[in-house]
Amino acid sequence: MADDQFPKEATAIFKALADGTRYQIVRMLLRADEVSCAEISQRFPLSAPALSHHFRVLEHCGLMESRKEGLHMFFRVNRAQLRRFLPEFERMHAGTVQT
Repeated sequence: MADDQFPKEATAIFKALADGTRYQIVRMLLRADEVSCAEISQRFPLSAPALSHHFRVLEHCGLMESRKEGLHMFFRVNRAQLRRFLPEFERMHAGTVQT
C-alpha cells in the first residue's frame, strides 16, 4: 500500500520550494556539507525573523536539518527527503552556478 502521508508531505515540500528564497537556500545547501547561519545571512540580506521563518518552513517539511554548536547554527540539506520527492533536483542543481 502507498504511503498515506506522501501526498501531504509532497504538498509541504512543493510549497516550501515555491518560495524563491527557500529554493535558493536549498540550492546553496546542496553545494556544501553544511552551511552556517552567518553564511546564509550574507547571501540573503533578510532580517533575522525572515530568515528564521524560511528555516522553520524548510525544517518542517524535512528538506533541511540543523545543528547547534555553541552559539552557531549550521544547516544541511536532507538529501534523502529531497531524493524521495524530487529525485532529479540534486542532479540538476547541485553543480549549477548560483544566480
